[in-house]
Amino acid sequence: MTPTSGKEAVLLVGGVGFGPYEAWSWGYAKALPREGFGVCTVAIPNHGRGDATIGAAYVVNAIRYAREQSGRQVDVVAHSAGPALALWAMRFWPDVATSVDDMVVLAAPIHGTLLANAVCAVGFCPALAHQLSYGSDFTAALNRAPLRSSISVTSIFSLFDEGIQPAREVSSYPGAANIALQDHCPGRLVEHVSQMFDAAAYRLVIDALTHPGPAVPTRTARLCEGIALPAFALSEFVPPFVQGSINYVGILGEPSLPAAPPLPAYALKG
Repeated sequence: MTPTSGKEAVLLVGGVGFGPYEAWSWGYAKALPREGFGVCTVAIPNHGRGDATIGAAYVVNAIRYAREQSGRQVDVVAHSAGPALALWAMRFWPDVATSVDDMVVLAAPIHGTLLANAVCAVGFCPALAHQLSYGSDFTAALNRAPLRSSISVTSIFSLFDEGIQPAREVSSYPGAANIALQDHCPGRLVEHVSQMFDAAAYRLVIDALTHPGPAVPTRTARLCEGIALPAFALSEFVPPFVQGSINYVGILGEPSLPAAPPLPAYALKG
């Protein structure tokens, strides 16, 4: 994970079913080192299908470890449910917040997603679906207070995301650079999974990581050119994607709960 050229290490946090292998091994974990960044990943228990507050504790330890090993602040790039875990870690652990310079999220259910509400409406509602439902106590606690102003936050999302809706509303974070890909690349066909390899999203991530503050779309030349990030190869993407999809469907084996898990005591205040 040792960065070069004075750049920071980047912690990659995946979503439900998509851990280090499924989400990053074929893409960002290859591309970022070529840009001079050190990379580390975190494996969330049970493929990220369980209680988000437990998953967030693993992100806490991962950020602490990355900071210790690199000897400086780190950056975080997260996709799907991963941003909720990372933001939770920074909200409630002050030492974690001071350890992070840039936070870049892709397809983030910062305020939940109506997909989770729909899942619960049909009578099957595991812990994570409760927590990531639009209007949940979990997302209310997550957004009750802002992150430290020293953290530069960029939220990149697609209006065509089938999993995170309404995308502009639920993926926007106060004080962040909230960037809908279609606002700058009209009609760009990017759905939920493809945000992990989309070329425009990748350029915005790199812009955020290589400049003070969040990403600025107008600063990125040829933002909308191409389809995939530089390291992308379809043959390397397909096996992890298939495994991630199998892991994701495994959420159907999680217990359905009548209500969300109680918030930890530390999240009831502040």
